[in-house]
Amino acid sequence: MPLPAGVADRVDRVEGLHLCRVSEDRHHRIWNELMAREHPAGSVFHAGAQVRYLIGSHHGWLGGLGFSSSAHALKARDQWIGWDAGHPPRHLVVNLSRFLIRPEVHCRNLASWALGRALDRLRDDFMAHYGYRPVLAETFVNPEQYTGHSLLAAGWTRVGETAGRGRFSQPGASVPVRDIWCRPLVPEWRDALGVQPRVVAGRDCGEGLDRQHWAGNEFGGAPLGDRRLSRRVVKSAHLMAESPGASFAAAAQGDAAAIAGHCRMLEQPPESPVTAENLLAVHRGRTQERMAAQSTVLLVQDGTDLNFATHPKCRGLGIVGKNRNGEGTLGLHLHSTLAVAGNGIPLGLTRLEFDAPQPAAAGTSGEGKSGRWLRGLEDASRMARDIPEVQCISVMDREADMYGLFELREQLGNLDLVVRAKHDRSLGAGSPSLFENIRRAPVQARLEIEVERSSARRAARGQKAKPLREARLVQAGLRWQRVTLYRNPASKRSPSLELTLLHVHEPTAPADGSDPLEWLLLTSLPVANRDDAVRILDCYRLRWRIEDWHRVLKSGCRAELLNLEAAERLERAVTIKAVIAWRLFAMAVMGRETPELPPEVLFSGTEIRVLEHVARDRGRPPPDSLGSAMLTMAMLGGYMNRSRDGPPGYKIIWTGHATLGSYCQAYEMMERLAPGITSGLTPERFYPELRPDRTCG
Repeated sequence: MPLPAGVADRVDRVEGLHLCRVSEDRHHRIWNELMAREHPAGSVFHAGAQVRYLIGSHHGWLGGLGFSSSAHALKARDQWIGWDAGHPPRHLVVNLSRFLIRPEVHCRNLASWALGRALDRLRDDFMAHYGYRPVLAETFVNPEQYTGHSLLAAGWTRVGETAGRGRFSQPGASVPVRDIWCRPLVPEWRDALGVQPRVVAGRDCGEGLDRQHWAGNEFGGAPLGDRRLSRRVVKSAHLMAESPGASFAAAAQGDAAAIAGHCRMLEQPPESPVTAENLLAVHRGRTQERMAAQSTVLLVQDGTDLNFATHPKCRGLGIVGKNRNGEGTLGLHLHSTLAVAGNGIPLGLTRLEFDAPQPAAAGTSGEGKSGRWLRGLEDASRMARDIPEVQCISVMDREADMYGLFELREQLGNLDLVVRAKHDRSLGAGSPSLFENIRRAPVQARLEIEVERSSARRAARGQKAKPLREARLVQAGLRWQRVTLYRNPASKRSPSLELTLLHVHEPTAPADGSDPLEWLLLTSLPVANRDDAVRILDCYRLRWRIEDWHRVLKSGCRAELLNLEAAERLERAVTIKAVIAWRLFAMAVMGRETPELPPEVLFSGTEIRVLEHVARDRGRPPPDSLGSAMLTMAMLGGYMNRSRDGPPGYKIIWTGHATLGSYCQAYEMMERLAPGITSGLTPERFYPELRPDRTCG
C-alpha cells in the first residue's frame, strides 16, 4: 500500500479530499489491507449490514471508516436511549466499528471532517443498499489511548462504559473497558427507536418541603444498594439541615450513633453504589415532578470551584486555581444544572458533575470544559423528554458559546437555548463581524432594566477584583436579528445553523465609572417583536439564580469546610449539602415571589407555633401567610424589618432558619419530657395585653 505524500497540515488545504464509498472489489481490498496492517485492533469479521468508506485525496489514501450492526445489549447505552425490556428496533442503530487515519498523516481536523462527511451520507447509503435509514450511531473508545476529542467535535456524546465483555469473547473472559459514544443522526431519533415518554405527575413547588417531611421526600429510597444506607441519608440530611453551616458532629449534637452511621455512609468504597448520582436520584425525580407542573422551565447550567486547599492530605483533588504564591489550589470543580420556574422559583437540581482538573490536561484543549456543557445539555434533553407539555429552555453563560452546543441542540430537538455570546464570529470576507454587524443596526426597541447592587470583591483565587456597583435603573436599547453560524467560518460550504442574536446595550456609561451594560445573547427561540425579545431577556436574567444557589451552598452550608480524606467522600457530602442549599434558597425565593401562600407550604406545625411566639414577642400578629412566616423567621437571623429595609437576604434567611431549628428542638423536647405541656404555651397566655387585631407599625 503506497504511503500518502505531501499531505497538508490543515484539512482545507488537502488537494482532492473526498470520501469514497467502498463498493468495488478493488476498494474492498484496499480497505481490508489498511485495517489489517495499520488499525490498532486489526481486521475483524462483521456479520450483518455494513457500510465502509475510504478517505481519498490526490496524495493517496489517508484512512478509512466502517459501520456495522450495533451491539445487541449495552446497559449504559440502552439506559441513555430509554429502551426497556422488549424488542426495540436495534437495526436502526449502527456501530462505527473501524476508524483509521493513517499514522503518517498529520492533518488538523481531518478526523472530524471524515466523521462529519460519513454521517451526512450514511443514512442514504444504508437506504440504497439495505432499504432502511439508521437514526443513531455508536462507537467504542479506549480511554487510555484516545481522548475522544474528534468525536466530541463531530457532535458525539459519551454515554457510559462497556461491561468488559466483548461480542465474540469466550464466557468468563474479559476485555478492556471502553467508553461508549453515541451520535443521533436525526432530531426525532428517539421516536424512531420506539422510546415512549414517561408520564410524570406534576407537583407543587412547596409540596413536602416542610421541616418534618422534606428529607424523606428528597432522599427517601435512594438507590444506594442497601436500605439501611437509604434510611441513613434521610436522617443525615435532616440533621445537617437543622444546622447547615455547622459540622455534622455539631449538627448531630454529639449523637454517637448518628455520627458513626453518617461516617460509614460517606466512607463506602469508591466502587459502591453510594455515588453523587445515586444520592441525587430521588431529588432529581422530585424536581422533574415540580417541572411537570409548570408551563415553562429554565434549566440553568453553570460551574463553580470548591476550594479545599486547607485539606492537602485529601486524596483525589484537582487544581482549581492559583493562590497568591502562584501555586495550584486544591479543590473540585462542580458543574450543575438548576431547574427554575418561569416566575423564578428554583425547582431543584437535575445534575451535579464533579471534576478534579489536572494541570497537564488544562492547557492542552478545551475538551474537558466543553464536554461539561454538552453533557449537561444532553441531560436536560432527557429531563424534557418525559414532560413534553412543558417548554424547557437551557440557559448558559459565555463559556458555553460553542458551535457544537448549538449543533447538539438541533439534533436533540426538544428544548431551546439562550446562551450569552462570547465569540465575535466572522460572517464572511468583506462583511462586518457578528458583534459589529448588530451594533451597527438601528435600535428596534427600548426598555428599562433594573441592575441590582453588587458588593466589591477583592482579587482572590484567580478571580479579578470587582468594584462596588450601586443599584440603578438602566435605559437600554434593544436589537435583534437572524444570523447564520458556520462550523468553519472560513468556508460557507461547511454546516451552518440559523439562530437569533439579541443585543441589549446601555448607550451611556454610568456616572460611577463602571462599564455600561451590554448583553449579546444567542438563542434558538424566535423573536418577532419586542415582547419576544423581553421574554428572552427575562430568561437570561434568571440565570443569576444558580449563582445565588452557589452562594448559599458555600457560605450558608459551608461546603468548602468539609474535612474528609478522599474526593469521592467529599462528592457525597457536597451532594447532600447541595440539596439542603436548594431548599433554603427555594424557601427564600418563595417567600418573596409567592407570599400569599399559607405558611404550611414550607413550615411544619411546630415551626408555625414557634413563629407565633416569636411574632408576639416582637409585637407582630401571628404569621398567617408564607410571606409573614418568612419575615418572622428572618428576624431570628437579624432582619430588622424597617421601612427602608429591602427584603431579607439569603444570609439572614439561612441564619434565621438555623435559629428556628434550635427553637423547635427545644419545643419538641419539652413535649417529649412532659406530654401536653406545650398545649398551654399559647401566645395569649404570655401576652394578654396584645389584641388579636394588633398590627406592627
